[in-house]
Amino acid sequence: MQLNPVSVDLSKSVFQLSIADNAHNVLKRKRLSRPQFHRWLATTEPVHLVMEACATSNFWGRTASEFGHDVKLLHPRYVTPYVRRNKTDAADADALIRADLDSELKPVPIKSEHQQAIQGLHRVRQQWIGTRTARINTVRGLMAEYGVSLPRGISRIEQRLNDHLDQIPPLLAGALTLLVEEISQLRERTDDIDKQLKQLTIGDPTTQRLTTMPGVAHITATALVGRVTDIHAFPRARSFASWLGLTPGEHSSGQKRRLGSITRAGDSYLRVLLIHGARSALLAAARKMRRGQRLTTLEIWGLDLAIRSGHNKAAVAMANKMARTLWAMWTRGEDYVPRFASAQ
Repeated sequence: MQLNPVSVDLSKSVFQLSIADNAHNVLKRKRLSRPQFHRWLATTEPVHLVMEACATSNFWGRTASEFGHDVKLLHPRYVTPYVRRNKTDAADADALIRADLDSELKPVPIKSEHQQAIQGLHRVRQQWIGTRTARINTVRGLMAEYGVSLPRGISRIEQRLNDHLDQIPPLLAGALTLLVEEISQLRERTDDIDKQLKQLTIGDPTTQRLTTMPGVAHITATALVGRVTDIHAFPRARSFASWLGLTPGEHSSGQKRRLGSITRAGDSYLRVLLIHGARSALLAAARKMRRGQRLTTLEIWGLDLAIRSGHNKAAVAMANKMARTLWAMWTRGEDYVPRFASAQ
């Protein structure tokens, strides 16, 4: 049975609907409030519901699915070209109807509540780390104005402040003390979230499997599980690496193929975690080489590339390799098995 398509332009309190026939011709438009839209989902016969994958789309997607509707989420970037003339809520809803006809647009899977909770933990952690860094920079900058130079990091910043408090004017000393206390509180809160994420890794076989990859710990593993709804939606490893923005951008025409820097598409947070993990793996490989320990083929490749192209480019290339390996491990349900080189 073919369901009639209905598109929804989501908002905080106003929802614009475009109701179409099976040929995707818009027949009627509605503008509903939040309670009215929820009531409409509950009382309307099942339809093919099309929405942009934006804020609150996962919640409304799950809600509509519970009422028996067939839900399809589309990436906002790919819906924009279908908007005609002026941008309005009605024009956006009509554009979703037209975009639904494009079979090449891959739908965005709906996340579960558990996945969104994991993502929320990572976002709170990221916000607290950013706030903590800003507070540290403020303390270091203000104390430098009075001849007190603090080293980078937060391990001994409180002790250093107490040691040099007599050099700070009393008018400012109290505010600096409060800043340092806030830095300590933010560090404790971040550590608590790290413990929660580590506990999630212990109880989930998928994250445990991902952490067997060198350069991937519980932070990266839980971020991947929270962000990637269905790993099988990526037909091959390169598709997964391309979704993360780790593959070269292409500007080709005719017989000339031009590959540039990485596209930086997709989730920047995941990409940063993978690149930092690749840096860690390269540094660990360099230590193993100095100690005369046996290296894997991936480590030898990464170290050789670092010599030829530099550490930063090698780290990005290593992250690309790691993403493809993680896809293979995830789809096959296998742990990472290192391949050692026959000769060093």
